[in-house]
Amino acid sequence: MTEQDVFNRLREHLHNLPVGFPETESGVEIRILKRLFTEEEAEMAIQLSPYAATAEEIAERIRQDPEDVKSLLDQMSTKGLIFNSRKGGISTYRAAWFIVGIFEYQVNRLTKEFAEDFDQYLDDGLRDELLSYDTHQLRVVPVNQAIDAVKRVASYDDARELIRQQSKISIQNCICRQKKDLQGAPCSRHEEREVCLAFSSGAYYFLEHGLGREISQEEALERLDFAEQKGLVMSPGNAQKTFVMCLCCGDCCEYLGVLKTYSKPSSLVNSNYYAQVDIDLCSGCETCVDRCQMEAITIVDDISTINLDRCIGCGLCVTSCPEEAMSLEVKTEHVVPPADIGDLYMKIGKERLQKHSS
Repeated sequence: MTEQDVFNRLREHLHNLPVGFPETESGVEIRILKRLFTEEEAEMAIQLSPYAATAEEIAERIRQDPEDVKSLLDQMSTKGLIFNSRKGGISTYRAAWFIVGIFEYQVNRLTKEFAEDFDQYLDDGLRDELLSYDTHQLRVVPVNQAIDAVKRVASYDDARELIRQQSKISIQNCICRQKKDLQGAPCSRHEEREVCLAFSSGAYYFLEHGLGREISQEEALERLDFAEQKGLVMSPGNAQKTFVMCLCCGDCCEYLGVLKTYSKPSSLVNSNYYAQVDIDLCSGCETCVDRCQMEAITIVDDISTINLDRCIGCGLCVTSCPEEAMSLEVKTEHVVPPADIGDLYMKIGKERLQKHSS
């Protein structure tokens, strides 16, 4: 079997995981894999599933020496190619999908060449793949000050409550902002790069591999205050028991950047709110126009006008309006997130299976 055959098989294996890794005419996805994996690592990655297993269990299944298998798995985990966790002194390993996963694990070691390949892959097929099913890996919750208590759907739409539920929190640099830095287009909204939060097993992974630092609930809540001040969208993992929270801007965030390329971002994001304007109070000052990350607000006849096809219900326009003319409303049919990360990816996997079998 040639090296090309190995990487083609790895591409197919990644595509069969809950989150796809599509083939393209350009073959840029194979170039990305060759930048990340050695041939030996690619062969091992093909043997892993989304279900955690010990090195001994994997070694027995593939009939290789347990010590050699563990050494290679640890090496791959350190490189951000697979996911490992440790509980009770026992390490387990499982496959990582490309997004959210392998790409984000390249934080602090991203190269300009990888960044350019990533952008090409988005254009050549990855973007359409990620948005081709109804359930997405991230969602949008409003900044807290934008919601009246009576309007709140549930605690899973309360960013601060999501933080208070966590016992282990890490913060790491935003790989999207690092990518823009490498490409000579740094974020124009702020200079801070430490704006990505991870919880539970995700936090342990980033901490174990030196990719982030542990913070308290109090510091995490301060990050949310910073996000509101700088006009960042709060995008937690799409589960009631969330596993990450990205503080995103439309300037450089891949998630929002992808959404902005479509004419109707509101139909592509899991969010339970939309903004509306009181025309009697609006002064047409354009503050909300500057704050909106989806370019959903324009000034018509000196009044803010909201394009609901583009509004993702983040609430940034509400908290900054000097006339208090903006408010958030609850959608008639709100979306209940999956219970946890396992349920999320099971649901995404089922939707992809149904799509490809129809």
